Amino acid sequence: MNWLSHFVNVSSFKRKKPYLVLMVREGAERSSLHVDDVHAAVFLFEYRVMGAPTGAFCADDWAGFRTVIAPESERGAIAALAADAMLERGAQIVLVAYGHAAQTGAKLPPTSRHAMRWAWRTQPIAMELPLEDTMQTTLAKLGRSTRYNLGYYRRRLARELPCEFVADARGMLQEREMQAINEGSLNPVSARDFRQQYESSCQLPGGFLLGLRTLGGKWISLVGGWRQAGTTVHYWQMNTAGHEKLSIGKAMLSYFLEYEVSLRTKTLIYNGGTPNPIRFSFTPHEVTYLIVQRKSWRGRALNGVTRMVNLLRSFVPINSLLAQTICSEDLVWHSPKLDGPVQAAQKQQADKAESDATAVRRKIESA
Repeated sequence: MNWLSHFVNVSSFKRKKPYLVLMVREGAERSSLHVDDVHAAVFLFEYRVMGAPTGAFCADDWAGFRTVIAPESERGAIAALAADAMLERGAQIVLVAYGHAAQTGAKLPPTSRHAMRWAWRTQPIAMELPLEDTMQTTLAKLGRSTRYNLGYYRRRLARELPCEFVADARGMLQEREMQAINEGSLNPVSARDFRQQYESSCQLPGGFLLGLRTLGGKWISLVGGWRQAGTTVHYWQMNTAGHEKLSIGKAMLSYFLEYEVSLRTKTLIYNGGTPNPIRFSFTPHEVTYLIVQRKSWRGRALNGVTRMVNLLRSFVPINSLLAQTICSEDLVWHSPKLDGPVQAAQKQQADKAESDATAVRRKIESA
């Protein structure tokens, strides 16, 4: 959660309001909470239309990387508790994503007293690259063409555009440089977002900024993110346009991997993934999406609007986790009303899941 302030300020979330759901120990003073009071946290956003709340809450990352912050064995229960809490406070649709689902035991259903239905969807996500003790053994885990390209484009860049690798570029960009660097990149972002990325990399705990610059002092590549406990998160990258034939991104990756190995980094995470072929060497893990919908006219209306938004994806570049999950063909909805002999087994399973959820609640209360 070192970069929490970044994720509640970037402009891509301007149509969504952030909410942090905390599970705290019993007796903790809410007016003066401390880190030791918090057992788990769930980070969600509410969609807004012209500033008005919609009642639709969703995780903001597909990988569940920063949505449910809790011990792996409790993430399913914490997700269900968070969904309950949001429904109790007026939410109509809630989608919670959490990672490493295969290690969390049985999925736990929400237990809200309101009429509602829920569903789960699990899919593999690959964004982690385990690093070895040496660069040679790390490269040995990559594909043959990837290994070749990393070395080839690094040597070619050194020959045709001599540059230096700067391991710590924090604070080295001048104010007048920032706009030019962003506007001259292959994929420019808004000036506000670029400044936010740069300042977060320089100022937030664990943040890093490294880059390549020519001998004349021009920055041609920048990589920013954060490090914590043997894990490095690659959050953003800028490559200068005009040198596409040199594949600056591949050369930068070679320097980046070499430096992280020298730091004894154990896991490299590409937040949001990467188009680089190195992704084929990533270690996949399972992500579970728990989606809960209140049985109300607002809940049904939001469901319909979400499906319409998903249909527009063919014409407008919309990347909505909520819309795509609701419209998944393999989504199976469940209801707390389980009657009849055909559903007896389901009811027994639900009762056991509720018992497990209760045990987690008691653990939190007694922590």
